[in-house]
Amino acid sequence: MQNKSIISNINYQYVLDANVFIEASRRYYAFDFGTKFWDFLLQKAIDGKVCSIDKVLEEIKQGKKDDPLKIWATQKFAHYFFTTKKDEILQHYKQIANLVFNNNQYTDAAKNEFLQENNADAWIIAYAKCYNLTVVTHEAFNPNSKKIVPIPNVCQNFNIQFINIFELLKQLNFQL
Repeated sequence: MQNKSIISNINYQYVLDANVFIEASRRYYAFDFGTKFWDFLLQKAIDGKVCSIDKVLEEIKQGKKDDPLKIWATQKFAHYFFTTKKDEILQHYKQIANLVFNNNQYTDAAKNEFLQENNADAWIIAYAKCYNLTVVTHEAFNPNSKKIVPIPNVCQNFNIQFINIFELLKQLNFQL
């Protein structure tokens, strides 16, 4: 296993949203038949290409005790969920929170959901902005959204690149 100080010096390119892990484990790359996908993600993390954040791990840990994703995340991928407890990330988070809070497009409920303490969305964007990473999410850009604040909408406001998991798999040459 690699030392965390070595890992933090690698130049990551992509930060993964919680829905990437959750959707894959529940639908198209379930752990009982999709192990190549999970091995690929882990290898790309080891290679310094993909990572995620502590807030995403917190969301994953809310799963049942025997949830395969929870087990994999805490036992195999744990070192690649990086902390958001840094001043520079908090500064970007504040900018994102201000933008969302002051945006009249979204309902108050949507703003509150997006900025909830247990929601990783704004933190993913802040982390990506801080380290110039591409956000990987299943959420889609929706300029007319009112009842939710889509990650890609906020990313676009800050000129942060975003892609979905299938685009990531193509870019990193995943093969079954």
